[in-house]
Amino acid sequence: MIDYTASEAEIAFVLKQIGRPERLPEWSDDLAEDLIPALAKFINAEIAPLDVIGDEVGAKLENGRVRMPPEMVTAYKRYAEAGWPGLCAPEEFGGMDLPHVFGAVLADMLAGACISYEMVLSLAQGCIRTIKASGSDEQKARLLPPLVSGEWMASMCLTEPDAGSDLGRIKTMAVPDGDGYAVSGAKIFISGGDHDYTDNVMHLVLARTPDAAPGVRGLSLFACPAVLPDGTRNTVQTVRLEDKMGMHGSPTCQMAFDGARGELLGKEGKGLAAMFTMMNAERLDVSLQAVGQMDVAFQRARAHAAGRRQGTTSEGTALITEHGDVQRMLLDIYAHAMGCRAMVYKTFVDMDLGADQGLLDILTPTCKAFATDAVNATSSLAVQIHGGYGFCKEYRVEQIMRDARIMAIYEGTNGVLATGVARRAIRANDGAAVTAFDELVSTGETSMELADAIEDWRQATAAMQTRGDIGPSVNDYMRLTGLVYFGRVWADMEAAADNAPEPALLRAAAAHVRSRLLPESALLRRRILSPEPTHDAALFAA
Repeated sequence: MIDYTASEAEIAFVLKQIGRPERLPEWSDDLAEDLIPALAKFINAEIAPLDVIGDEVGAKLENGRVRMPPEMVTAYKRYAEAGWPGLCAPEEFGGMDLPHVFGAVLADMLAGACISYEMVLSLAQGCIRTIKASGSDEQKARLLPPLVSGEWMASMCLTEPDAGSDLGRIKTMAVPDGDGYAVSGAKIFISGGDHDYTDNVMHLVLARTPDAAPGVRGLSLFACPAVLPDGTRNTVQTVRLEDKMGMHGSPTCQMAFDGARGELLGKEGKGLAAMFTMMNAERLDVSLQAVGQMDVAFQRARAHAAGRRQGTTSEGTALITEHGDVQRMLLDIYAHAMGCRAMVYKTFVDMDLGADQGLLDILTPTCKAFATDAVNATSSLAVQIHGGYGFCKEYRVEQIMRDARIMAIYEGTNGVLATGVARRAIRANDGAAVTAFDELVSTGETSMELADAIEDWRQATAAMQTRGDIGPSVNDYMRLTGLVYFGRVWADMEAAADNAPEPALLRAAAAHVRSRLLPESALLRRRILSPEPTHDAALFAA
């Protein structure tokens, strides 16, 4: 059984060479050199052993409450005691106030060690950002300290049986009641909706008030704690735990709000905009989930391949690492893990530097879609490298496939995100964002293959801007946008290869990106320039 070990050297290399955090005010290389090993030591010892337990034991619903494996509860207490929930939170509320890219490093390692654990822990970070952005001063002073300390955790309650990606169909109602609201409705697919890591879970709930405008314009955001200030439980009930393909250590709840006490965050009718603070944070977090899982997939596949003998050479039985096709698969996993890590770290630093919001609105969903598509492809390669052993639970690569599959679906399906990015590219008032992205990917040493990919993206963008029906092309356009950003960060890593932990491996992967991955841009451009038409829906009627 191959366990996870935090990739300290690779993380430090990507952070320094691609994130370039020295651009941040008050950045300290010394702090980074101390903090990364400290995070790795904690996660290797405390979190990595939980992955098997989370998968095999998982969450249980008992008498209306969710119970987690005791080992996971104990590890959470140590996590909170170490102060990790407040790593990037404001100092005035008890946090360390470090740059958000440190939170990315933490999430990267957590996700590799135990993905279902990281997923639940990340929700508090999004909640902290949301309350900080939309709460009143009084709400921030009251609600943030217990979230920052880890005394409370959080959930994000959007989805309903009839409202998935189309949030305008939300029916949950929030009726004014004294100095607050009574929130009633059903929510589904709520990650971390209940557990016993903490006594209290702060639910951020999208609901509509009486006489609110229809659609998303009528949505407001409410903070509904599981435990009220007087110590009694709010009228929020977990009625079912989903029985899932993977992520067994992440409780996914069906929840009923029955006149639950809630308070408005921000203004009525502005809930979706407020919630987007949390949703965008979670989308970048999902990108890091994919990175962490690709990292552990490479670790396990590499270790297996380095000891597995099949086939012969003139000198005897061959290690499978001598076979060109196995080398191709290993380089594919490594290239995607490192490249997606670089994309996300760079985006985090640019975000903290106040990069243009239009550009961030392209980069954030692009990172999420590209990385999550990549983890689904590369986890399959990890199984393939293991051969028949990969199909067996003992080798723990089939679990990566099961756990990772949801990533292209939650926090906005990749198809929905692709439509959003394509629309931003074709809207006239977003021309500045497209120009900013062009400048981003064109700046630096540029190989012939990357230059060709950038030109393919420019032609595709021009075509999308003149098209009435973009639907058949949005997935290809998102893929092409991600591929170009991926190519850019890989060109930058190749230029810094002398500083890499394994320079020869990094150079081999860079060549692999140029020769095997970037040429896909020409195919994507051709598809976008000559799209398949949208068909009559009756064609697919059952």
